Amino acid sequence: MRALITGSRGFVGAALMRRLAENGHQVTGFSRQAGDDALQGDLLDPASIRAALATFRPDVVYNLAAETDLKGPPRNGYAANTTGVANLLEAVAEAPSVQRVIWMSSQLVNRPGHTPVSDTDFDPEGGYGASKAEGERRVRAANSGGKTWVIVRSTTIWGPGMSEHYLGILRLIRRGLYFHVGQKPRLKSYSYIDTLTAQLEALGTASDAAIAGKVMYLADSPPIDLRAWSDAFAERFGRRLHTLPEPMARLLALAGDIVSGAGLRSPLTSRRLGNMMTDYVYDTALIDSIAGPPTVSMTEGVRLTADWLIAQDLRTGETP
Repeated sequence: MRALITGSRGFVGAALMRRLAENGHQVTGFSRQAGDDALQGDLLDPASIRAALATFRPDVVYNLAAETDLKGPPRNGYAANTTGVANLLEAVAEAPSVQRVIWMSSQLVNRPGHTPVSDTDFDPEGGYGASKAEGERRVRAANSGGKTWVIVRSTTIWGPGMSEHYLGILRLIRRGLYFHVGQKPRLKSYSYIDTLTAQLEALGTASDAAIAGKVMYLADSPPIDLRAWSDAFAERFGRRLHTLPEPMARLLALAGDIVSGAGLRSPLTSRRLGNMMTDYVYDTALIDSIAGPPTVSMTEGVRLTADWLIAQDLRTGETP
């Protein structure tokens, strides 16, 4: 491939850049911060998109750029996920070199627990989910600028380099502040970073017939059991996790709601508890048929991620 990756400074974008380069593809990024491996630009600046496409002449574009609310309200109100998508659609339509676009969306186009009846059935979670659903609609309406396209919905992404937002649960485990709720297994379609980048690479090189016009979830298979996943991290951190009955956990979550309402941080709120207790499992048969099954086991992913977090905390002086 000759691939251009928007959002190349992000967790997934940077990991995909490394993977593609290591596997012999020609790759450059597109980011607000220029560098030796990235062209400077912004999805809200149409001229910069056209210039990047004309300069690098990619045959594949990965649109991984997005505005999220993981660090607070987005500075442009999720415009990169809607107007930015529209700008990129117009630019790729005019770019003769581009043959394929992989559009990164999110599982949050449907709230946890809602099972869509079709690829265009949306029940989004929050403003971010709504903006990603709108981005998908725009891709469909424009037929991806006349280029081969696939929409991929990401799930919770974990692994070395993961964002501070998602590291929260691992830090709670390391400090002995995390607990299981009830005895039931909680199945989650999480996505280990190396598995995700392997799947994204495969989508760039697969036949048109395998991907064109499709929507697929990218995640590990089989889904993880949250209890087993958490226990594996606890063991690596030298901890042992305890189990709380559901009624007690709900009372603690209500107390956490009060604390959060007062502007203070709480390790448990009703929303977080609801997410913990809700299974979300997605069908990965389609991506597995294209990319093959994951090559990194949950146990190995836990080991690599836990060791990375410990090393990072040693460097920064973070106490467990």
